[in-house]
Amino acid sequence: MNNPTIRDAIKDLLNPGRRSFLKTSAAGAAAAGLFRYGLEPHEAHAFAYEPYLTDDQLTTVVTSCDHNCGSRHMLVAHKKGDVIVRLSSDDGRYQAGGAYGKDTFAEPQLRACLRGRSYRSRLYSPERLLYPMMRVGPRGEGRFKRVSWDEALDHIAKKMVELKQKYGPTAILDQAYAGSSYGVLHKSDQIEGLQARFLGMFGCRTNSWSVPSYQGTTTSSRWTFGTIEDGNEDDAFAHSKLIIMWGWNPAYTFHGGNTFYYMRMAKQKGCKFVVIDPQYTDSAAAYDAWWIPIKPNTDAAMLAGMAHYIFTNNLQAQKFIDKFCQGHGRRHDARLGQGPGKLQGLHSRHQ
Repeated sequence: MNNPTIRDAIKDLLNPGRRSFLKTSAAGAAAAGLFRYGLEPHEAHAFAYEPYLTDDQLTTVVTSCDHNCGSRHMLVAHKKGDVIVRLSSDDGRYQAGGAYGKDTFAEPQLRACLRGRSYRSRLYSPERLLYPMMRVGPRGEGRFKRVSWDEALDHIAKKMVELKQKYGPTAILDQAYAGSSYGVLHKSDQIEGLQARFLGMFGCRTNSWSVPSYQGTTTSSRWTFGTIEDGNEDDAFAHSKLIIMWGWNPAYTFHGGNTFYYMRMAKQKGCKFVVIDPQYTDSAAAYDAWWIPIKPNTDAAMLAGMAHYIFTNNLQAQKFIDKFCQGHGRRHDARLGQGPGKLQGLHSRHQ
């Protein structure tokens, strides 16, 4: 037994008087691990961020999240050289005239959600593409090879010209949406983005009609209010008496800025919360919400059942509907055609 590390670990284990009880226990655990692996030395894998660097040892850069949630929450990058060691968010110090802990109704902190704060994991993910990859073999096999930027650009340019001459420019599909609208070169925008402008100058192209989530929002807004300019700001949360979080978990990700602050104010004022979600989320726990554990893919049926109940019992705001809503008569008949019996079995348990 010539390895000094192993010899010292066993010696400490057999002589508890030399160290405290806690250190002896740790040595025992280490020795147990060594025995488990046949007393063979193994390469040590140190924790990636040791020693833990304090803020005054790092350079601080204030930036913002570029996920497409409708806001630009603050991200504070703490970096060593060119490497981001950790990310934090607004604590009141970084706005004009700010101070640590400043958080007011007029100027709340722009704290990022967990999705934004995890951006470092995305930035340094081993699965992130860092160079062009070209498919080799039939489509669907998932086989790619690395090529140079010149090779990739030459191939793309050649195919674009070839397709335009053979089929016309609309044979090129512009599918630029990526969920990060402002942090990428093409901006993920099919109107204002650089890629869209370039393809327009190339002679037009085919693109998708927006994205499903946004079109659902704009369509329902037009049907309900007659416009997509409905005007509510996030501070409306603070004055709410009832907030229904339908498939929404703001503890992880939210839309727009300052959501936490205003929802906390609403809770303090007695607002009631309802969470409709197959999972009991952190948000349901934080807001002491009435949890309705709906089964997946039954949302539309539940909404239709709620509408049926509202209209059958004459609970709707009819004046508002007459003034702002379009096509109400046709949809009203359809809603009344679905009885509440259709809703049985939508929930995993009764409330």
